[in-house]
Amino acid sequence: MTPAEAALRERLLGAWQLRSWEAVGEDGVIEYPMGMEPEGVVVYTPDGTMMTTIGRSGRPPITGGDMLAGPDDERLAAFGSFIAYTSRFHLEGTDMIHSVVMSLFPNWVGTAQRRHVQLSEDGRELVLSSDPFLLRGRMSRQVLAWHRIGADR
Repeated sequence: MTPAEAALRERLLGAWQLRSWEAVGEDGVIEYPMGMEPEGVVVYTPDGTMMTTIGRSGRPPITGGDMLAGPDDERLAAFGSFIAYTSRFHLEGTDMIHSVVMSLFPNWVGTAQRRHVQLSEDGRELVLSSDPFLLRGRMSRQVLAWHRIGADR
């Protein structure tokens, strides 16, 4: 790890709250996969673990209250409005590499998810963006804006 990567890594450690998620299509059209007010947290720990959960705000409960059962349509809607995964992470320059260990989307397990990092000078605002990938049937670049939790205290 270079000194610049080590310094950036240190600045990224901690918890971040999601502010927005835009899916920018190859045609320039912007969509909001989890709506205009998504909820989410990403945490980077000193031991190199990353965890994130992201969901659409106002998700309805599943009938019956059983987390592993319920009507198929309700469970499908819940799956389609939530993302969760955990990984090991490291930096390559200003790119964050998430080596996925566990994911609600099983296709990501064992993959390396590259995120381009933009961190504000004061360390309070973070933008993670991806190269284009398939999301809801179209190729789009994902741009997620985060705010450091506790930065306003």
